[in-house]
Amino acid sequence: MKLCLIKASAESDFKAYKSVRGGPPQSIFSAAAATPDWVDVQLFDEVLKNCDPRRIHADVAVIFFSTPDANRGYEIARVLGAKGVQVAIGGLHATFLPEEAKDYADAVITGECENIWQEFLADADRGQLKPRYTGTPADLSKLNPYPTHLIKAKDYGWEWSVLVSRGCKHHCSFCLIPGMLGKTRYRPIPDIVAELEAMETDWVELHADHLTEDRDYALELFRAIEPLGINWVGETTIRIADDEELLDAAARSGCKYLLIGIETVDKAALKRAGKGFIKPENLKDQIARIHERGIIVDSAAILGFDEHSPDIFARTADLYHEIGVDSTAAAIAIPFPGSRMFKQLEAEGRLLSDNWSDYDGSHAVFQPKQMTPEQLERGADEFNRKFFSVGRCMSRTMRQIGHFGLSTAMRIQS
Repeated sequence: MKLCLIKASAESDFKAYKSVRGGPPQSIFSAAAATPDWVDVQLFDEVLKNCDPRRIHADVAVIFFSTPDANRGYEIARVLGAKGVQVAIGGLHATFLPEEAKDYADAVITGECENIWQEFLADADRGQLKPRYTGTPADLSKLNPYPTHLIKAKDYGWEWSVLVSRGCKHHCSFCLIPGMLGKTRYRPIPDIVAELEAMETDWVELHADHLTEDRDYALELFRAIEPLGINWVGETTIRIADDEELLDAAARSGCKYLLIGIETVDKAALKRAGKGFIKPENLKDQIARIHERGIIVDSAAILGFDEHSPDIFARTADLYHEIGVDSTAAAIAIPFPGSRMFKQLEAEGRLLSDNWSDYDGSHAVFQPKQMTPEQLERGADEFNRKFFSVGRCMSRTMRQIGHFGLSTAMRIQS
């Protein structure tokens, strides 16, 4: 049986963000890792290159996507279905809107795929897909490593991805992870080490939605991978800066780049979003401690919370520069279906668009409380103009040369 796994991605600023900060996507690679040898697998990651569904020859195709890419995913599904290919849809968007997704496919897969995957493949082989496959939390000790021959590390700029955990204990208003993946589960550390040792590159994302949530586990992991001599990227909270033992262990093990969810400089917005532990007045010192270990700090700036007034754009750009954020992207808040934010805005009648392509972080798809949608969109542009002004870019580059060296500083600014 021929199986095609597709990560759909529409042309948008959301795709541009993923292409810079993303590696191998968990969706298609986890499904490929769970697929037995009797199935012939083909992978397409549209963040790298668009697929042409007219040229795909498969018995069954599974299309994964998040909300901004839903229209593209449905387009692929229509073309493949018209050719007689069995089509299933999975991923974040389908998990929270399965009744919508079922209109475009023979089957909908919700949640994690591993526990239903063998049943799904057997049904596909018989040509008898069920309308719904409800995934449950997988036992991460039983996962196979991502396959490395279907899409090569060089296609991702020689940065690979190794899964560490799934889930997150935080319930941020804009996030879908707890609803999709539940409480945090971890892979056995020896499994991670073995997968890292087998990589064809020394750059890797340690994939976790909150890498240091379990401090003891993180310390054990960092000590186990320190001898490998790798360079790694991870996602955590600013709290790592307040734990010098943990931060030192991360640096010694090869941490070079941290995605840290600061999101906003407004205290009231942070509290209501579920991130009240972030104190804007402490961020400069916290980021300085991370920089002292030679680690780059990347944090998106989410704009459009109810607490935001029209001065938030300049305030955020000014503070992000002052506290030493190295890399950022302005994103208008996206109320993903299934999130607390979406439910609130829907209940208040403030959603302005049901075109999923607009949910890309560049469009105001809801009525802000303290400004017009047009002001919000212009404000995101204002943030970019101020943060990425020539003078500020030069100032950051000089600082980054001191922290990271010339070549790294130039890559950050490119």
